[in-house]
Amino acid sequence: MGTSLSDQQLGFGEPGNIPAAVRLSAACWVASAVVAGMMPVILEVADIDFGQSIPDWAVPYLVAFAVPLTALQVLAAQHLLHGARWARILLTVAAALSALGAPVDLTALILAGLVLTLAGATLMWLPASNRFFVLHRSGPAYPVPAPSGADTAFADTALADTALKGEVL
Repeated sequence: MGTSLSDQQLGFGEPGNIPAAVRLSAACWVASAVVAGMMPVILEVADIDFGQSIPDWAVPYLVAFAVPLTALQVLAAQHLLHGARWARILLTVAAALSALGAPVDLTALILAGLVLTLAGATLMWLPASNRFFVLHRSGPAYPVPAPSGADTAFADTALADTALKGEVL
């Protein structure tokens, strides 16, 4: 009745041949964004004590920085499923900064976010994940549409071929 996971479309329309380590890594990163990125902001704005409190004057700054950075983390996690190397590098840097900037007295919420972050970072560098990213290195990051309409007049020129392949002119 249902389709198997290998037949499903994941991420940005990629076939379901994404290694389990990469899929799990992306899931860890999204969960980390919710647990370590948004939950502390929500709890702080709601004035609920979760063990890590900041001064009242700093709450607007927390919201101003946490929301866009969390959105960037979720976006990068989605691009992992598409084989984007920039996303893997960005998330690796985020994991390193999270580990180095973790407070000494960890609360359960912060610890859970840190564990998810480090798990996501580790999974995206496993050998199966490396093969996935190497295979995506040779092709363009996004499919290039075939020329149609007015573009077909230039379809046989070398300049149009170079431009359509996404190469620098």
